[in-house]
Amino acid sequence: MKFFIDTANIEEINEGLSLGMVDGVTTNPSLIAKEKKGFDVVIKEILK
Repeated sequence: MKFFIDTANIEEINEGLSLGMVDGVTTNPSLIAKEKKGFDVVIKEILK
């Protein structure tokens, strides 16, 4: 079984990854819009 975190918030992503139980990230346009940043900015942050 794999676990994915469904968010566009970089702090939540980093926290989930630090637990060592998260295999990847999923997101969608609604979650990205909640971040109040441009789409490209959020995607680049996630890809780091």
